[in-house]
Amino acid sequence: MITLDGLELPSELVWIDQYGWTKVIASSRFTLGGVMQTEISEYQENSGRPITLASENAWITKETLDALYLMTSSADAERILVLNDGRQFLVQFKFSEIPVIEAEQIQNLSQPANSDYFWNLKIKLEITSTSVISSMLTTSTTTT
Repeated sequence: MITLDGLELPSELVWIDQYGWTKVIASSRFTLGGVMQTEISEYQENSGRPITLASENAWITKETLDALYLMTSSADAERILVLNDGRQFLVQFKFSEIPVIEAEQIQNLSQPANSDYFWNLKIKLEITSTSVISSMLTTSTTTT
């Protein structure tokens, strides 16, 4: 069972970007003197790590979808996500990638009832934490 702040979500949801993130990132630039500087940042925590839950087979009622959508009304609220395997994360919606919730009606109804189903569900979250360790490396590579 998957839950977000106690709201039960379809167990068919899969963390689709679980292995698309790393704790180490690097960026390089050249100084005016031609020396390449590389900045490497290592995250102690999983701060900012995306958790995109998605599945074409995950059916969700309009009532549950409305409750999930209501959670998006608070931009910086942290929520507890519990995955099928018991792992727990403190998350917030990833508002840098709109829409944060996507779903399609099974039947296109102008006024779906609370018991009507939606599918092809995608929920975009990110882990909240701010611990970052940065170090600066200088490589003596020059431009020609």
